[in-house]
Amino acid sequence: MRVRLRDHTSDISYERELLTMEDGATVSLDWYPGIKPQSGGADEGKPIALVMSGVGGSSQEHHIRALVKSLAGSQQGFRIAVVNHRGTAKTPITSPRPYDSGLTEDFRTAVAHVRELNPNSKLIGIGFSMGANILTKYVGEEGTMCMLSCAVSVCCPFDISVSSAAMNESNLLNNYVFQPAVMSTLKRAIKRAQHLELDSSINIDQERVRNSKRLWELEDEFLVKIGGYKDLNEYYAKSSSVHFVDKIDVPYLAINSLDDRITPPHGIPMEKFSTNPNIALALVPHGGHLGFLTGFPPRIWFIRPIIEFISAIV
Repeated sequence: MRVRLRDHTSDISYERELLTMEDGATVSLDWYPGIKPQSGGADEGKPIALVMSGVGGSSQEHHIRALVKSLAGSQQGFRIAVVNHRGTAKTPITSPRPYDSGLTEDFRTAVAHVRELNPNSKLIGIGFSMGANILTKYVGEEGTMCMLSCAVSVCCPFDISVSSAAMNESNLLNNYVFQPAVMSTLKRAIKRAQHLELDSSINIDQERVRNSKRLWELEDEFLVKIGGYKDLNEYYAKSSSVHFVDKIDVPYLAINSLDDRITPPHGIPMEKFSTNPNIALALVPHGGHLGFLTGFPPRIWFIRPIIEFISAIV
């Protein structure tokens, strides 16, 4: 699930910026080529892409670094800020609340911050997997007030209850790849936050958290309680971007695959894509979950259509 390969397509280094959220949490922005425009101001006004990874991911994932390098090297010369979820990418943990599938406030704060520093630049959102759900939900929540000029989601789950059921099935992919990778990442983040005191009214069963083997168990015992949800069903319902797709008011492209075992196609709101003129769905036969490889040597297929789409808008 977490590929950290480095080659000529992804050999980049970021410049980091830390942002403090309203609840005291810290979110990091990893900028490329840098926080400030380069070339003595010649880059001022160039479009900026804000990118979000999936659960357990960060700016260091191969597909994100490859996309970032390609965006910067494109004709538009995008500047990029990868928005790392709280507690990921070695970001300091300063709040007991972790990120979750529907928490849009951190991304909203990041967008407002980037807009304030770059008033003449068009902003674009690109999200992967859980990051795609957060992006989609954010764009729908903002509606006509959205600061982004356009948005692209890759492998967006849309309906969290559907993707959760798929992720918690017992099969080789889930049992030996996805669940161990995600659970170890989330548990490390929770352990790193142990020095922070929880509200006394929140009763977390720490033993259940430590012994949890499946993502739903960790969500039920930790994310539901610390996020103030009534139960797991309410968490899934309120976190799902499917309820906001029809409210999207900027050009939006979703890239999904029919053979995605993590975000299966029956969770995609097909009817909403047929009625909202601002949104488009590219549903391809093969790609799995964030795979989309083509050619030899293999290269990431979705980079080109992403750049073509957002370049046409900006």
